[in-house]
Amino acid sequence: MLLIGFFGIKTSKAQDSTGVIKHSVHISPFAGYNSTFKAPVFGGEIGYEYRLNKHWGFTAGINLAYIQKNNPAIGYINNNGSITQAKNVKVLQNAMYAGAKYYIGRFYLSAELGYQDEYQTTNFPYTGTGSSYNNGTYATNGFYQAYGLGYQIPLKKGDNIEIFAKGSGANNTSFTAGFRYSFGLSKRR
Repeated sequence: MLLIGFFGIKTSKAQDSTGVIKHSVHISPFAGYNSTFKAPVFGGEIGYEYRLNKHWGFTAGINLAYIQKNNPAIGYINNNGSITQAKNVKVLQNAMYAGAKYYIGRFYLSAELGYQDEYQTTNFPYTGTGSSYNNGTYATNGFYQAYGLGYQIPLKKGDNIEIFAKGSGANNTSFTAGFRYSFGLSKRR
């Protein structure tokens, strides 16, 4: 991706970049499936994009995702030898990233790299009651990666709506889809 980027920047400087909003910020909700936990994931992100020209954009942002798996295949053995099945696992992920987009008309390919924190809590039911307890939250961090594709629909005054799909994660992988509303901050070049 980096080699394509350097080559694309050199060759695209001579091209006309009219009709491109140079600076924009976006908000985007997303939903999907986490293949590690085998559970739904949903969340949102906010970010910034700098359009170098009509083919290249550079991005930065933060996102937050939530995963909950009920009745996971997790348990522990009690003092009396019986097994207590976990009630649920709740996972909260947040990531900070920077990346690039390569536009082919209104379609684009994207790659993002960064840092992700993940907080996992497993809840166990109390015997004979409807309440639950946990033994604390387990935190991990890792190298965040996201690769995706999307389609951009221009609106008035430089705003855009994007429809996207991507695979992302650090310690586990989520496949998500969503839409992104981008607010254009500068006039068309």
